[in-house]
Amino acid sequence: MMISRFSVLLLMIGSVVWTADPKLTTERTIISVATDSLEADTIEDNPKWADLIEAIIYVESRGNDSAIGDRGKAVGCLQIHPILVREVNRILRRNDIPLVYTLEDRYSREKSIEMFNIIAEQYECCEDYTFVEYAEKVARRWNGGPRGDKKRATIKYWNKVYSVL
Repeated sequence: MMISRFSVLLLMIGSVVWTADPKLTTERTIISVATDSLEADTIEDNPKWADLIEAIIYVESRGNDSAIGDRGKAVGCLQIHPILVREVNRILRRNDIPLVYTLEDRYSREKSIEMFNIIAEQYECCEDYTFVEYAEKVARRWNGGPRGDKKRATIKYWNKVYSVL
């Protein structure tokens, strides 16, 4: 069961070439972006969304649904902390959705991905973003919290995710 409240989104899909340049503060340069667009009802309808999730799963746990990290606090394929489960449940309550996740749900790949999508849909998006720009924002916030896309510390994480993509 996928929960989604994404607005209709016009996403840019195309070939983007990235390069790490140590002189740049963001460690990336967009060299070219194709302008082919895809209208999608939800971000999950974008065929590249599943690729992003799989790349994050690989970076977080190498695909291990039973992974335990961060001194026992983060578990599952997406290395979910208890605070994230509480935040997802708060979002669901706020939207009058009668669904509650438990700490054990972090070991379920399907439920972990549902929680990921609920958190990801909280981030503003607009048709001005390319898919890669939106994916970077989501991945860096997944790693660094609600303001993770503003933190230099999450650039290295995004580079790992992008290299898997």
